[in-house]
Amino acid sequence: MIKSMKVTSIRYFKTNKGVGYQCQTNIKGIEICNDGTGGATYVDGAFQDTKLLKEYTESELEDLIDHYERKQIKTLRL
Repeated sequence: MIKSMKVTSIRYFKTNKGVGYQCQTNIKGIEICNDGTGGATYVDGAFQDTKLLKEYTESELEDLIDHYERKQIKTLRL
């Protein structure tokens, strides 16, 4: 079974090269991460959990984050 992933919260943190983030998702044990040092955005979690996901490109992961952030901005404006 392939699971569809959504971002449910984001934690941002400062690094010596920029800003990193750790995103919780709707799938237990799966996070979307970027260490903030110039590397790629990636899915993190145990193989037993990640094997159920479709293959996400870095661009698709960023789109999931963007969707969550836009939703949060709309909520703040209300």
